[in-house]
Amino acid sequence: MRRILLGALGALVTGLVDPAVAEPAPTAIPQADRPALPESVPAPAALDSQGLRAGPVAAVRTLQLLQDRVASGSVAAHEGQPRLIARINADLLAAAPEVWADGHNVRAAIVFSLSGGGPAILRRLTALDGLGEREATLARGALAFIEGRDADANRLLRDFDTAGLPPTLAGAVGLAQASLIVTENPVRAIALLDRVRLLLPGTLSEEGALRREVFALGQIGDLHRFEALAIQYLRRFPHSVYAGNFRQRLAYQLTQFDVGRDEARFGALNRIVNELAAGSRRDLYLLIARTAIQEGKTASARLAADKALALCGPESPEAAQGRLYRAAAEIVDLATFEPGLRTLQALDRSKLPARDIPLLKTALATAEEIGRGLVGTRVGPVADTAPSRQAQAAADSTDGAARLIPKAQATIDQIDLLLQKATP
Repeated sequence: MRRILLGALGALVTGLVDPAVAEPAPTAIPQADRPALPESVPAPAALDSQGLRAGPVAAVRTLQLLQDRVASGSVAAHEGQPRLIARINADLLAAAPEVWADGHNVRAAIVFSLSGGGPAILRRLTALDGLGEREATLARGALAFIEGRDADANRLLRDFDTAGLPPTLAGAVGLAQASLIVTENPVRAIALLDRVRLLLPGTLSEEGALRREVFALGQIGDLHRFEALAIQYLRRFPHSVYAGNFRQRLAYQLTQFDVGRDEARFGALNRIVNELAAGSRRDLYLLIARTAIQEGKTASARLAADKALALCGPESPEAAQGRLYRAAAEIVDLATFEPGLRTLQALDRSKLPARDIPLLKTALATAEEIGRGLVGTRVGPVADTAPSRQAQAAADSTDGAARLIPKAQATIDQIDLLLQKATP
């Protein structure tokens, strides 16, 4: 019953990302949090004007330099990618046929397509005669992968041996291979991602491989390595344009580990979160508490909310969020039902973000239904004139739960209606 009721609350919690989904959209990093970029790396404007006339290899290297800045936190580099990709794509499509007699250029075009360049050049290359066998297989496999033809991509790429390929091509193919098998064979995907990280340290490829590997480890339940690589990611790529999405997915995965279940698991959570500055720690704890509400993990929600509240000003909007998430977990436990209800009733709605207002309304509605199912339980403060408090407490402790379950079950249809009305 508790799981059903908390699931009803969680149905309103939106914006959370399952780690099995495709590559997330980037999240902008506040200007004050962005690091100074190395002087040795040209600015995006300079990258856009160099390397393109020197052939496919130089053009793709230009794109990689730009993408490596994305891993360092450059929103400008991320925003400059489409323009550069479009220009390189046009140059590759306009290249004379003899350009593709050079295997280096073919391999560069494959890297380009797997790095966001799209399928157009691969469609042209796969229609040509004279490509080497390995290059032809890679081009067909990469095209199938980009076009979402997973069966063909698996057939061509799954067992392709990348030994002997240039590191950039081996890394791009390794990321594709891992994506194709991560659901059915996460252990092998982890091994492939390990190799990509070793081949291309400090690049966007390493950042992407590390990010994916963290969640593959979550998929197999390896909390020890999950913790180690999550900490490594937060240390190596704290300003990546994808770091905000990583933290959302991290909150989801930590909830799946049920970090509130015992001290060891909660200790792993704290060690990961301690890699962040105080404000970011607070925000991640809040996100974990909110995610735990959605997943029905009451202990995790309470512990994470308490950690967040310790980092909040007492009257801050974040404190209001923390109290909401904690109280939403409390109302589904008979021992904490009344204090949870009082907290919900006392919350200042003006301090909550708009997305949390439906959650508060539904928590209050759910608490009211639970209260009706509790014989002798009042919704709101208990009056001093309440008869025989000790007797009532005894009655609640012996059969309150037994009476709650069937009566609360009878209200689920009504709660579903409330959810439909509250959901935007």
